[in-house]
Amino acid sequence: MSRSKTNKAASQDTKPSGSLRLLMSYVFADKPLFYKTLLLVVIATGFDVLGPMLSKVFIDEFIMPDRYPVWPIVGVISLFIISTLLGTYLKYKQTMRFLDMALNAVLDIRKRVFNHVLRLPMAYFDYARTGQLVSRITNDTESIKDIYVQFLSNVLANVILLIGILIAMAILDVELMLIALLLIPTVVGLIYLYQKFSVKVVTESRQLRSDINATMNESISGMSVIQATNQQQRKFEQFDGINDGYYTTRLKAVTIGSLMLRPAINFLSIIILCGIVWFFGIKVVEGYVEVGVLYAYLNYLGRFTEPLVEITQRFSLYQQAIVAGDRVYELLQEPTDQDQSGTVTDLKHGALNIEHLVFGYQSDKPVLHDINVTIESGEFFAIVGHTGSGKSTLLSLLLNFYQPQSGRICLDGHALNAFDHDTLRQGVGFIPQEPFILASTLFENIDMGRGLTQQQVEHAAKQAHLHDVIMEMSDGYQTQLGEGGLRLSTGQRQQLIIARALAGSPKVLLLDEATANVDSETEQVVQRALSDLHGKVTMIVVAHRLSTIRHADSILVLDKGHLIEQGDHPHLMTLDQGRYRAMYQLQQQEQKVAQAAI
Repeated sequence: MSRSKTNKAASQDTKPSGSLRLLMSYVFADKPLFYKTLLLVVIATGFDVLGPMLSKVFIDEFIMPDRYPVWPIVGVISLFIISTLLGTYLKYKQTMRFLDMALNAVLDIRKRVFNHVLRLPMAYFDYARTGQLVSRITNDTESIKDIYVQFLSNVLANVILLIGILIAMAILDVELMLIALLLIPTVVGLIYLYQKFSVKVVTESRQLRSDINATMNESISGMSVIQATNQQQRKFEQFDGINDGYYTTRLKAVTIGSLMLRPAINFLSIIILCGIVWFFGIKVVEGYVEVGVLYAYLNYLGRFTEPLVEITQRFSLYQQAIVAGDRVYELLQEPTDQDQSGTVTDLKHGALNIEHLVFGYQSDKPVLHDINVTIESGEFFAIVGHTGSGKSTLLSLLLNFYQPQSGRICLDGHALNAFDHDTLRQGVGFIPQEPFILASTLFENIDMGRGLTQQQVEHAAKQAHLHDVIMEMSDGYQTQLGEGGLRLSTGQRQQLIIARALAGSPKVLLLDEATANVDSETEQVVQRALSDLHGKVTMIVVAHRLSTIRHADSILVLDKGHLIEQGDHPHLMTLDQGRYRAMYQLQQQEQKVAQAAI
């Protein structure tokens, strides 16, 4: 998906109300905690506002009349110190409360997003980029934290402080309070303009940040290919272009913020200060002025403009958090496999029926055309064909990774999407061409968190003819494999994947080119494992090496998505112009040539 399309989707299709619901749901998740925190803010604001008022009393009651009664002065000073200390302490407590809310929210959102990603259908990952997903789970969820710590707590505290200051100003002089009040609608207008001009830039900035992560992840993962094909400069130029784009958008966002936020508020506050000086000038001319009131007002004015500056500056963080929330919310709206789960929880036999199956990754470009196959429980079926014939696609459909455009696939008489998700995943085992090995022990790689016993794991390893190899290792089943299972040979990794699939006691076992990357000796081991399972488990094997599937009950030959031949090996070899016969004879000739070369 292009970046322009992604930006368009982010700015038009995603509803901000959805992200706000996601964010606000955590604010009110613990209402008692939120209300207690709000009470702390109010009390802290009260102590904060009390300081200038006490200063006004001290100036007008003691300094101006030039009288200094000890105990009243001690009382005012003590009250001032206590209010300052209590206000500072309560601000610290409110900050910690909001931080606690924020960290709990990020903790839960990350778990929700990652749990959701684990359950997304395989069709989603056909277009998703790993780096972008990682960015959403890490960077975007971290930005959401700012809406609590930097925005919500700050704005709440400053709004309450503004209210407190306005009340204090009104107590001193209502006319002066009205002059200061003129700042608020002006600031609201500035915030509106900032959001209007910044949302597009911030959205593009977040997308480019994801692109940077995706490009780095792609380059590091494929470093061997990049260096082998001398593509370092091209990849650097690609990264440099995205990085420059990110710099440009971030600079635009900073420029917009610097023009519309603090400088504008400072300018307005100077105008208000001039108005107050003019107002007090008139009071002096009239012969009525209280120095304490002037001091308190100037103090309040300084405190009044600062919250406004804080609020406007925090709106840049708010804008980023909302965009990040939109991206996370959009990801959470993607339908998962569980969303399509059925209610059938009984899978006993493993008999498969494929009826008039038609499928294409794009609806107008079918990959499979009207496939009809019946596989009885315990039978061994093989799928062969040239590259692009639809072999792996058919396996993906049998795994319910995709839904066909027409026709259906039935397992024990029930459509695949009628099965409960856990039942289907437990009943259908899959052995991919490229083994996925956890950086953990052999035992955990076979168990895969299913809570299997040692006996069950060993039984699966014996079925895959891997048990003896494991027992020769120093730590046996507790041997640490390291990242990618580098302590095992290519063939042993393939045997490990077979053991993992068999450990779940599946009724149907799917193998995708299980012997494509192994030597002849390992191929024979895999053949023995398949022979042992024949009649016990329904097996469907996609094979490149035709010698692996000579003893299959039936072989399906695909060509450009069409089922052109079907039968066992002897039958297909009798077809004079048969595709399977030609493929088999070609492989036999290649083997003879290879042996002669040795």
